[in-house]
Amino acid sequence: MILHPIKLLDAMAEEISDTNQTIGKLQQLSFYLDGENNFYDQEHEMTEHELEWRLERTYIGLSLLMEHLALPNLLSQFQAGFKRYHGKLREVEVVPYVGDFYSEPHSYLRKYLFSLSSLCGADLEKQQDEQRKSTLEGILVNTPKIIFDRGIEPKNEAEVRKSVFDLLIHVFPDTVREMPIIQNTKTYKPDIGVKSLSTAIEYKFADSEEEVKKAVGGLYEDMRGYSGSKDWTTFYAVIYMTDAFYTQQQIMSEFKHTSADENWKPLLVIGKGARVKRSKA
Repeated sequence: MILHPIKLLDAMAEEISDTNQTIGKLQQLSFYLDGENNFYDQEHEMTEHELEWRLERTYIGLSLLMEHLALPNLLSQFQAGFKRYHGKLREVEVVPYVGDFYSEPHSYLRKYLFSLSSLCGADLEKQQDEQRKSTLEGILVNTPKIIFDRGIEPKNEAEVRKSVFDLLIHVFPDTVREMPIIQNTKTYKPDIGVKSLSTAIEYKFADSEEEVKKAVGGLYEDMRGYSGSKDWTTFYAVIYMTDAFYTQQQIMSEFKHTSADENWKPLLVIGKGARVKRSKA
């Protein structure tokens, strides 16, 4: 069997990044574990299985790599250290004062990944950027928690956007708002951008199924307006729903069916809030 170390490292780096997203999803689902909604309980259990599977897959990949590189001492140390997590791969803990979820075995695997990357001369900068993008995505996925911690029930996307921006500037100091993307006939302004990651974020607020449909339709227009930008190459579309009007899988499926731009990723989140109803005259 021919093993390509750099390709395997890239695959493991991608798996580590995907695991970050899985942990973020567990945090989001934890807000709704009240025993009254079987949907969230079952989704949470499935996501725990996914976390376990991803960690096991990364462990196997890193073990294969160390064996291929003829590093028996490092491999023995790695495998011995990982034994402490036996039966605990589905467990997550909370970072004190911050409130974010993290996984100890995930951190353990990531440490060895970066060490092996240095040894093999892999592109660490790319991996670090992917890690930072994963951190950003984790924050976006946890938008409902950010809103909850601020004790507000948003009435529109501006309130949601401001709460997330106020947090992002502490994690990514180069976060900006409404940066212009100039086209021939119009200047477009994404809601939030992180310059160092060339990543822009668009927020939508939906208080009904129809508003979700309208929001998705607006995203297609945004794609056309933001296309061709050299400053912003990755885009997140966060749809903040006040109830479970659609699933993430439904919107992802539509993006694939409509051949939406591949550098756009939708994120559906569910949190408290409601639009102010206009009084009838």
